[in-house]
Amino acid sequence: EQDVAFAPNPLRKIVVATNVAETSVTIDGIRHVVDSGVARVARYDAERGIGTLFIEPISRASADQRKGRAGRTAFGDCWRLWTESGHLNRPERNTPEIQRSDLAEVVLLLHSLGIKRAVEFDWLDKPEAQAVERAEKLLVMLGALKDLRFTNDDLRAASGDELETKSDLTPIGRQMLRLPMHPRYSRMLVEAAKRNCVRAAAMCSALVSGRDLLQRLRREDKHIAEARELFEASQDSDFFTLMRAFQYAKKANFNFETCRRYGINAQVARQVDQTFEQIVGIAERERLVERRESKVESCDGPKSTVQGPTSDDALLRCIMAGFIDQLCVRRDLGTLDCDLTERRQGTLVRESVVQNANLFVAATIREVPGRGPDHLTLLGLATGVKREWVAEMFAQHLTATIEHLYDRTHKRVAAVKLVRFVDLVIHHEHQREVEPEGSGRALAEAARRGYFELPLLNHEAKQFIARVNLVCAALPELEFPAFDEPAILDCLARAFRGFTLAKEAQGLHLKEELARHLASEQVTWLNEIAPLSIPWPDGRKLKLLYQEKPLDEDGEPNAPEVQVKLQECFALKEHPHICEGKVPVKLWLASPDGKRLEATFNWPAFRANSYPKLKPALQRKFPAALWV
Repeated sequence: EQDVAFAPNPLRKIVVATNVAETSVTIDGIRHVVDSGVARVARYDAERGIGTLFIEPISRASADQRKGRAGRTAFGDCWRLWTESGHLNRPERNTPEIQRSDLAEVVLLLHSLGIKRAVEFDWLDKPEAQAVERAEKLLVMLGALKDLRFTNDDLRAASGDELETKSDLTPIGRQMLRLPMHPRYSRMLVEAAKRNCVRAAAMCSALVSGRDLLQRLRREDKHIAEARELFEASQDSDFFTLMRAFQYAKKANFNFETCRRYGINAQVARQVDQTFEQIVGIAERERLVERRESKVESCDGPKSTVQGPTSDDALLRCIMAGFIDQLCVRRDLGTLDCDLTERRQGTLVRESVVQNANLFVAATIREVPGRGPDHLTLLGLATGVKREWVAEMFAQHLTATIEHLYDRTHKRVAAVKLVRFVDLVIHHEHQREVEPEGSGRALAEAARRGYFELPLLNHEAKQFIARVNLVCAALPELEFPAFDEPAILDCLARAFRGFTLAKEAQGLHLKEELARHLASEQVTWLNEIAPLSIPWPDGRKLKLLYQEKPLDEDGEPNAPEVQVKLQECFALKEHPHICEGKVPVKLWLASPDGKRLEATFNWPAFRANSYPKLKPALQRKFPAALWV
């Protein structure tokens, strides 16, 4: 066919070409070019976690190259199927492929060549560091690389010897290298080779590698939904539904009308068949397929299943192996809302057959517009898995800890054993014994989050904290320990040690516990440097009110304040200060009826400059008061 396209022909010839013809091919006699303005572009598809071809508008540079195919040997013209204004909105040049692709397969190859610092590799078109890190993280999760416990900065600072032990291929990774496909698929096939179900795993890889086999139904497609129920004989995996649908389409010879009645995309089914044969061919070449393993047979009807000598569990484990990074935990069986690793959240699609599994992997994750500015994350192509399988195959990513959690319903602390896959809790189990330190810390955190009140963390205790923090801000050379949030938590945790009930914590006097944060001599200094009250010329002691924040908006020490009637200040010779004279007290000057007039940090200056302006009005309003 290629030779016919290039060969001279006395008749008018129409050549259909891909975008490879932009720069690589010149055909004599081409006089006219009709440009659709689009091309299939390989791009990383976050929905499936794999690279997929998208139909996208071409760049202006590509359009110029296509135009140049006409008139190479004679006069010609180019017809572009888009507007001139639309042409100006197209990107100037194509995005380099390395910058729009999933790098997992490339990074795996780099590691096999001994290049452990893929992020620092001398790329011709350097991809984003996050893309490289995402690829390495996926390979670690799949078990192809040893755990990469370094950040980029750590990698630059670490020695070569350390890197040899921290970042390297595993035996599974070396097996995956033999299979020229995305690491998700190669990981599935490597696992399938152990479990004698390579052909079934190859079918799953083919089903997820392209476009959707089953059409997404609308509300009016009830007849298709009812017909499609025939494929849903298993609730273990959505892949089983797709496999039955594919087999039915193949049995019907991919007939368009027959497939349409069941909402099957006949063209996609053909592509799945081709991809499946290619993957099986690779597996056979690498001797992954055992002779005794049965083939994926075509079926006699939509209720038939893929039969083989292995159980469904073997195939489910293989699917889990390829998509373990997309492990999901249902919050409860009454909701479709789920938690994923890295604090992600999502919702299982309603059409999934995996409605009764608490733990599953999602082969597709896609975002759709939600209410308002938020997006809804939908989890599709689900496969139910068991916690025991995760522990058996991915033990390196599991941690078990006993944590103490506050139960807001019963107002008490409970000890719970939490099993996490990376950071995702996949199992919890209540413990009988509660550790004193753990329970105290849990009560302290619950109190700071406002889950219950601490009546004795009262004004007096809060003023003690504010006084200490002001000294830290005004006199850092004294090295007082500040009461930041971690310090307050530590104090409360020590105070609540051994408590399990909120009411026990609520009855504890906390000022004495807070004072233990300081050395005994520091408590004495505090009363001198940041006193509770200041002496007044008439013999009284005026109580100071310290601010919660030790610094004001300008970064200066936030002075305590006191309210005093204006006429009671006339005997005051100097403005009062604390913190060894570094912090002036904020005087709120009030009228005889107690209403605030003005605040001052310098009484002598106020009396000399501002008081004469206020005096006439005050004398008229309060003639009985003494005004000097």
